[in-house]
Amino acid sequence: MGAVSSVGLFLRFLWAMLLVLALAYVAARMLKKIGFGKTSASRYLNQIDYLSLGPKRGIALVQVVDRTVALGVTDQSISLLMEIAPEAMAERATVPLEGGGPTPPTLSQFAEEMMKRLKRDGRE
Repeated sequence: MGAVSSVGLFLRFLWAMLLVLALAYVAARMLKKIGFGKTSASRYLNQIDYLSLGPKRGIALVQVVDRTVALGVTDQSISLLMEIAPEAMAERATVPLEGGGPTPPTLSQFAEEMMKRLKRDGRE
């Protein structure tokens, strides 16, 4: 009688496993249908970098086709801060730091560059 109960336990286990697999399959199909976990590869946009400035705000460096722009991002809006020249991007990429990465500009250098660009854009 011990052999009969072992077969019965095995059949219950097999039934439970089939049920779990069927539920997992249905759940995966439903998630795929609603687009969960889908990452769309963009052909024309690329986020190069993002600097968080606090909860739900930051600066994003984004390449749009052949232009690179800095965007101010908050939970309420997205604003164009400046367009960055391709030469500046290439120059920053080739300046080595001791650790091997590009040297970040100082805050004053960044502020100077922002002011120059904002004044120049305001005059045009």
